Amino acid sequence: MNTKLKLLSCALLMTTLTACSMTPAYVRPDVAMPAQFDRGDESKGDVVAANWWMRFSNAELDELIAQSLAANHDLKAAVSRIEQARASSKIARSSLAPSVSASASADRNRHDSKAPGVSQYTSTQALLSVNYELDLWGGNRASANASESRLIATVYDRDAVELVLQADVAANYLQILALKDRLAIARKNLEAATQLMNLVQVRADSGAATALDVAQQRTTLLNIQSDIPALEQSLGQTQTALAVLLGRAPQGFAVRGQSLAEVKLPAVDAGQPAALLERRPDIRSSEARLIAANADIGAARAALYPSVSLSAAAGIEGVLTGGTTTIASIAASLAQSIFDGGARRGQVEIAQGARQELVENYAQSVLVGLKEVEDSLIAESSTRQRADILTETVGQARTAYQLATVRYQDGMQDLLTVLDSQRSQLSAEDSLVQAQLGRYTATINLFKSLGGGWSSGGRA
Repeated sequence: MNTKLKLLSCALLMTTLTACSMTPAYVRPDVAMPAQFDRGDESKGDVVAANWWMRFSNAELDELIAQSLAANHDLKAAVSRIEQARASSKIARSSLAPSVSASASADRNRHDSKAPGVSQYTSTQALLSVNYELDLWGGNRASANASESRLIATVYDRDAVELVLQADVAANYLQILALKDRLAIARKNLEAATQLMNLVQVRADSGAATALDVAQQRTTLLNIQSDIPALEQSLGQTQTALAVLLGRAPQGFAVRGQSLAEVKLPAVDAGQPAALLERRPDIRSSEARLIAANADIGAARAALYPSVSLSAAAGIEGVLTGGTTTIASIAASLAQSIFDGGARRGQVEIAQGARQELVENYAQSVLVGLKEVEDSLIAESSTRQRADILTETVGQARTAYQLATVRYQDGMQDLLTVLDSQRSQLSAEDSLVQAQLGRYTATINLFKSLGGGWSSGGRA
């Protein structure tokens, strides 16, 4: 028996050494990359790193993102998909090792000894068997490699979900702060409009203003009042959206922050476009699936060739009854499909087509990544310019409103000029907050489009 097992071991070793692979060599698709971003020279900050949101220097934002990473249900689902893929990879790799099974049986047949010609006997047997499919063409190895690459892809998918979650939490938080700023502006202007309304009413009572003046100012006052419920609605709905991202019920949830002024606006260096191939988890996920499809071709090609299996068994009989007998066997089998109507060849063509599809998907993901970075740089530049202009506009509008109000009070200016300056001030102040929010949003999107400091490297 020992001799037979040694022969089997030698056969397995020689098979391992001589097995060939049908998998084509993987080559990363050649996607033309620009030397630099068109607006990249305008970014003069730090290179994106892990925990990028901390660059906003806001403790509450740090807390909220930490809560979302711990409790968000979409992220937990992505982690569960990793575990499923890991189990699939384990199953695929099991085909590379022999399967070992053991069995034991006992059978006792007892009859009345007084009956003539009747015997009694006891039979016992213990058996250990080993079965192994020789991976002559590398098909099992290719399947295992494909499964491993798909596992890596799910890890990158988890990283992508995590990155989007971080960006969404940051964007919603800053949106809440901006809405609070806009509400504060609306309420301040409502107070100013109420004071002007009182002034107009006094002048009307003394005959210095007309009923038309009163109606016009009251209309302006009501318009400002009507903006407040809409802003409050947006604020409430944004807070409920943020609560869900944190994995908690929205009832009773509110943020402590009160203004965008509490958050620092960081500068970001976009770096080189080619870095996106390594930094963005969605691009890495696309490439991992492409590598898996490449391995699938090897598995499909290997199925065209014969399969060889080896089996060995060893055991003993009569363990309980004495006089044991050794049992040993070794066998090899060869299987080859003679005619399958082109099914196996069709599987190869399917695998090749799937790989080509994923080549195009990969190229598209790279182009989308380049677009998103460039769009974020464009938005960051345009919103910065707009905010600078609106800052000056707000200063001028406030001065104009103050002068118009004083001149109206002294009887030197008509009410229409005051109303125009009042509307201009409110519009400019509200637009400035939205432009400032646009700068923060563009910066968040730039962090995200650059990969957000992603650093897991495909590790779970």
